[in-house]
Amino acid sequence: MTRNRTTDSTTTVAGRESPRMGVLRVLTTNDRDVLEAHGQAIEAHLPRVTTVSRCIPDHPDGIPSAAAETAAKPYIVDIATEMEDEVDVLLVSCALDPAVDRLRSSLSIPVVGAGHSTASMANAVGRRIGTLSIEGGVAPVISETLGNVHHAERVDGAETTRFLTTAAGRKAIREAVDRLETAGCDVVAPSCTGLTTSGVLPELDAATPMTIVDPVLAMGTIGYVTVRSGV
Repeated sequence: MTRNRTTDSTTTVAGRESPRMGVLRVLTTNDRDVLEAHGQAIEAHLPRVTTVSRCIPDHPDGIPSAAAETAAKPYIVDIATEMEDEVDVLLVSCALDPAVDRLRSSLSIPVVGAGHSTASMANAVGRRIGTLSIEGGVAPVISETLGNVHHAERVDGAETTRFLTTAAGRKAIREAVDRLETAGCDVVAPSCTGLTTSGVLPELDAATPMTIVDPVLAMGTIGYVTVRSGV
């Protein structure tokens, strides 16, 4: 059952004036630096927020397939429910937005997914949008939000997000971004939060005339605005 919670533009959970964001990673890791990487990126971008990060079990490769997504959803729901009373907004850090619709109907706090956030941000700043994905393809929520106005490229060799943090993976990301620029895109919408983890997006954003949307920062920004506006 959804519990009612009063939230306005100045007061959040337990009287905090700075929003506390729950960051739910859809991979399995015992490395605290890896676990907290997305939360730390959000805190650096939005200094007035704090983050709490959790991850799901049994998914060391994240969600590279439909079967993995199906298996992950019960874990996402369980952990999100555990985090509900600890945070003001829940961020599901995956471009597939797994279980986001279900959580929105069952939790008393806002729930924001990286996929819809990325596509919405790209729509706001560009006209010729290029999507950048791993081998599994563009997340359906991104394709649905963008419609037929985007050009798609994949990062060659990226069967899972692990590849994106290697030297070969970062090189493949750069090459895919170059292809999007050649195709005439003016904004890049990454279809995987692992592209944030790669660490290469700020460098590419500075080196290309295209605007590159960071999916984790887009999610964090929309989560922040949602809480502060009292939505």
